Amino acid sequence: MSRQRVFSRFRLAILVVVALVSSGCRRGAAGRALAFPKAPVILISVDTLRSDHLPDYGYKDVETPALSAFRKDAILFERAYSNVPLTLPAHTSVFTGLSPTLHGVQDNLGYRLDPRKPTLAELLKASGYATGGAVSAIVLSGASGISRGFDFYEDSLEPTELHEALSRVQRSGEDSEALLLKWLDTSASGSFFAFLHLYEPHTPYEPKEPFKSRFTSPYDGEIATADAIVGHFLSQLKARGLYDKSLVIFFSDHGESLGEHGEDEHGVFLYRSSLQVPLLVKLPSAGGPPAFAGSTIRAPVQLTDVFTTIGKTVNLPNFPAHEGSVSLTDLANGATVSPRRLVAETFFPRIHFGWSELKSSLDGTWHYIEAPRSELYEMTSDPGELKNRLLEKPDALRSLMAELERQPVRFAAPGAVDPEDAKKLASLGYLSTGASSAGGAPADPKDTVGTVRLLADAVGRLQSGRAAESIVLFEKLLNENPRMFDVWELYSSALVGVGRFDDALAARRRMVELAPPQSGYALLSVANLCLEIGKPEEAKKHALLAKERGDASADEVLARALLTLGDTAGAEAAARAASKSGKTRRRGLLILARIETLRGQPQKALALIDEAATDVSGKRMETAVGLHRLRGDVYARMDRPGEAEKEFLEEIRLFPRNVDVRVELAVLYASQHRAPDVYRTLEALLTDVPTQEAYAKATKTLVVLGDKAGAETMRRRGLSRFPGEARLKSPS
Repeated sequence: MSRQRVFSRFRLAILVVVALVSSGCRRGAAGRALAFPKAPVILISVDTLRSDHLPDYGYKDVETPALSAFRKDAILFERAYSNVPLTLPAHTSVFTGLSPTLHGVQDNLGYRLDPRKPTLAELLKASGYATGGAVSAIVLSGASGISRGFDFYEDSLEPTELHEALSRVQRSGEDSEALLLKWLDTSASGSFFAFLHLYEPHTPYEPKEPFKSRFTSPYDGEIATADAIVGHFLSQLKARGLYDKSLVIFFSDHGESLGEHGEDEHGVFLYRSSLQVPLLVKLPSAGGPPAFAGSTIRAPVQLTDVFTTIGKTVNLPNFPAHEGSVSLTDLANGATVSPRRLVAETFFPRIHFGWSELKSSLDGTWHYIEAPRSELYEMTSDPGELKNRLLEKPDALRSLMAELERQPVRFAAPGAVDPEDAKKLASLGYLSTGASSAGGAPADPKDTVGTVRLLADAVGRLQSGRAAESIVLFEKLLNENPRMFDVWELYSSALVGVGRFDDALAARRRMVELAPPQSGYALLSVANLCLEIGKPEEAKKHALLAKERGDASADEVLARALLTLGDTAGAEAAARAASKSGKTRRRGLLILARIETLRGQPQKALALIDEAATDVSGKRMETAVGLHRLRGDVYARMDRPGEAEKEFLEEIRLFPRNVDVRVELAVLYASQHRAPDVYRTLEALLTDVPTQEAYAKATKTLVVLGDKAGAETMRRRGLSRFPGEARLKSPS
């Protein structure tokens, strides 16, 4: 060997030692992990981010300067996989180190984490860490138990639109980042655990400028948006002197199918596009480069390894060791581990559609998916998993199947209905609850995934005001598979749109019978419909039962029911309880404002509305549904029509499909003898929201205002468009 080569190797060894010493770490004998006792821990999760849409994983169509800069400080795990392609179960796996089968949370709705399963936050808090988190999606609500152990867990998200789907209830990652930074400034000193969750790449893909215009794919634009937020957060950590000394882990909970295998989003299938995620780990340092900065690990790893990594890297005492889990730091430090076969699962098709669940096992090269018609893919040469190699029976197949036998994936029911609960349900007319099971073997999702796209078509028609068209599609779906409890709710909303209220209530009640037994969501859905169609007593009973089940939204619905029934004191008590919950704070305050309005206290009402317009960090949030409408009503009662008009118009701008606020604006104009504006407002309503409800309410408004001729004309117009609409049979 030449002297030059010897010198080069010697120099490289010296540089490695210097890097390890300068990072302030301790390295033991070969194979022992680096340890950073009491080091701060920072977790950054970007939801729904598939790894092959990042430049550092080889993608060319998006730029992520913040993550690319962070990658230079971090260890990149090339083949990291989620345990489940759903937000709440996947994050629960990160926080417990357990698969969904073991921690028991197998869906975003209806499950609560077993209090006997310790979480990262609990273990770190017990070791003296301050713990804080801020999330950007309602599916990570602390009510699921995922917030256990956090001193601060900001999850105060509320719907901003009427009848908004849970998956759409989110807030800007910038707002979550600001809330977490505020906590860091006021509460985190010494050892701390900070968790930041961003939802930007999740549907709907609505990137902000300049990213919306910069990238062809809206999904990629959302990734760039998230990257900018992560970059600002990391820069703020550096400005506070926290970045270098912290263990920082960046990951995503699952990927996104983007149309592959017939799935547009995630949850149904277990293909690589939904399971493979980015994972980067930056070790603490004392100002120099972190150990193993810029390195790449090709060994397959799983999100449950994050739990083990944190426990071992910061030397947590009494940390639970989970079989099969490894420390990512150990892997970077050269630890030898036996060849691993990772297991994933999804019960989403079973819970939401009544189809078969799916289970999979992979070793980084081969991927076996157990289904009614099982599949096997060689991922290195076939990353899109297009060629099923199962019939070839390669040697790897036996070991992958054996791994599923060794780590059985079982369905954990959301919980049984206790006898007292069952009696209360029976008193409301429900004979049974819980997902029903049909005869015969459940369908393979591959054979029925077209249902998801048909459902998307039906929802699109409903949201665009074509309720009658959507009903045809919903009925087709339910005739083929009556076990889809989500579809019953959508079908019910479509029936409301065409005035079939009794049928709508029957459909909504069907949803209760199929929903997870411990969930209050379906009960509150029925309660909301009862309020909408004039059955407040029934709404009250459903809301009370949901409250007993621990649903954080029950007080707000109960308050509206009691107010409708004339129980102002009871409504006020329920609204105050709602206003103390982050999930319903704003809506609770608006109900209290409505109560003060009815009491003739407009100034108190306006103060409560202003409070509702300010979020917990002090930022003005004037976009809550009903806020401007209520303020306009208060101004109208105070004989301040100009201000009332301005507020009604702002509500219409924010929520153009809200029929009632248009009617209230027309009545305001009528009170000022502005007849042309009355008709202009009603015509704009019929242009923007050409539904049966809009024609019915426009007709009724003209009747109330005494314009019988105008009401008759409006009625005939509505009947020409909707011949069977019962609400247009008579103008009175």
